[in-house]
Amino acid sequence: MKEEKVTIMELEGGEVNILNAEYGSVILNKTGLFLCKEGEVKLTIDGKEYTLSKHSLIVYFSYSELHIISHSPNLRGTVIGANLETIQPMLYNVTNFNALFVIKQVPLQVVSEQQYSALCQYITLLKSVTKKEQMESMNQAEQRNKPVLEIARKQAELLSYALMLEVLQCYANVAQSPENLSRKDEVLQKFVSTLYRHYRKEHEVSYYADRQFLTTRYFSTIIKERSGKSPSLWIATALLVDARNMLKNTNMTIKEISDQLYFPNQSYFGKWFKNLTTLSPLDYRKGKAEVTEEDTNFTDVIQRGLNHLQNENE
Repeated sequence: MKEEKVTIMELEGGEVNILNAEYGSVILNKTGLFLCKEGEVKLTIDGKEYTLSKHSLIVYFSYSELHIISHSPNLRGTVIGANLETIQPMLYNVTNFNALFVIKQVPLQVVSEQQYSALCQYITLLKSVTKKEQMESMNQAEQRNKPVLEIARKQAELLSYALMLEVLQCYANVAQSPENLSRKDEVLQKFVSTLYRHYRKEHEVSYYADRQFLTTRYFSTIIKERSGKSPSLWIATALLVDARNMLKNTNMTIKEISDQLYFPNQSYFGKWFKNLTTLSPLDYRKGKAEVTEEDTNFTDVIQRGLNHLQNENE
């Protein structure tokens, strides 16, 4: 069964072992939020303790470690989770990658009555539309009414985006503080920032590890743990996004593109490109279809990051 992009759960304090995190720490496989509506819960995320009560909002990230220490019997709230790749493209429409780190430093916010009301309204609407999308998806084979399903999906997407904007608004006045940034998140943040500026010339993971005085193995472990993607995949995707753009949108020769991306020679570039896309650079330029199961969401994340850097430099 295909995993849902967005999951919504209503939690009650009477439940045993909420999120499987009461008996011990668990690694979260989604990014999302918990809005506390009643009661109180004490928990740790990556070892740091937080206490939530009514009108508290906390954002959590994939690959974080969660442990619920205790909660009141009357605890009530909503948990929303999504794959990080689903959320990151939304974030890039309004901000840059560093917004993720600001929230990670101060994930807990007590929201105003107005913000709480708005969040509840968006959540209610999103639950309704998500249920509608699921029903339309199940009925698609019988009804053969694809436009209805597409409309339902678009509604869910737009409401998810609206909720994301409302959540970001709750963190709008949170300033980034290097002192509060965990060492591993600092490594990831510096890597992404360095990558966007040097990916064309520096293709080796060791270069980025050396910049932070870390061994390549330990550096790779951190990046994989905190982002879900290996540093070599980050580098390859940045190069691939740039190569595709130049092949499609410029008159540069393939050799010129190879030189621009600092490949040893045109032949090496061609083999590298075909290995990732199943097409030669020339076939790609001609518009032939790729045969690949590429993570398009992650590619979009890289594209937006590169666009952000280009806008910064203009």
